[in-house]
Amino acid sequence: MSDVIKDFDPAFYRPCAFPILRKLGYGSALSINNGLIGDPFATSLDVSLSVFDDQGQLIKTIENIQKLAVGEIAKIDSREYIKDIADSEQGNLLGVLHLVPSGMNGKSSVDVTKVELLAHMSAGDDFIEFRQEPKGVITGVAYQVGQQNDLRFNSSRRTLVQAPKVIVRKNLDTLLALMNVSTRFSYSETASFDYVLVNPSGNVIAQSSISIPAWTYRLISMHDLLESAGLKESFIAEGGLGMLIGSSEDAGLIPISLTRNLESGAIACDHSLPPVYYFSTWGGTARIMAHNSLVEKFFSKDMKDAKTNGRN
Repeated sequence: MSDVIKDFDPAFYRPCAFPILRKLGYGSALSINNGLIGDPFATSLDVSLSVFDDQGQLIKTIENIQKLAVGEIAKIDSREYIKDIADSEQGNLLGVLHLVPSGMNGKSSVDVTKVELLAHMSAGDDFIEFRQEPKGVITGVAYQVGQQNDLRFNSSRRTLVQAPKVIVRKNLDTLLALMNVSTRFSYSETASFDYVLVNPSGNVIAQSSISIPAWTYRLISMHDLLESAGLKESFIAEGGLGMLIGSSEDAGLIPISLTRNLESGAIACDHSLPPVYYFSTWGGTARIMAHNSLVEKFFSKDMKDAKTNGRN
């Protein structure tokens, strides 16, 4: 594929998508940085914010929130920009911060190189924080979004989630937030995500699937999964620990795992680093083979039929 991306929407030059967990009692804020210093691609970045409703419809875009000079760090508190949106009307909200080079701001499309986009994405993580309301206790996670669900950047749209720890107690739930975003506002593909809960012995004890419309996020609850399988009490009695494995064959999803105290509202969050951080040979054929192997083991039709019929 060519290194030059033509007719690219600069709104997704350096995006940061994040779930707005207001319905669970949290306020969301983003610490962002313009960390590309001393590089030919270094430039000031103009910041705007888009907010989507629970069905993936764009509610509004707030332009020109801030200009980040080279080397500057800023915090954007989403609460200020969504206070006029009623939860009961819009459901779970998804936010996307757009960091756009000042020279591209206002343009509908530009030609950019992958090297330029990667340079800005690699210069530093963004940090999403969740603030308990009204207590004000803050927790968060740093991560990168990059350009998702665009075949000009990736040869396929696939997701493999194979690391999030699951901790379940009577007053603790593990949630997985899955975001389905892209590099164009017209993106409309719904993602399907199959997932299983594996116990410490490596056995699959529960499974389900979920659909995530474009420009939305969905929360998967381990409490709900175990209750629907009639296994919550036994799982907790055996230690309440496990691992979630999930796969999407039709979209690149952004996962964040959250462990939540159902009584106090305390929350801890994490994300999984891509395998390239652990295996220098990851990518290309090796990536495809590994993905296919896990899909065959946990999500093939034969495996699903066996679990449904109680043979596994």
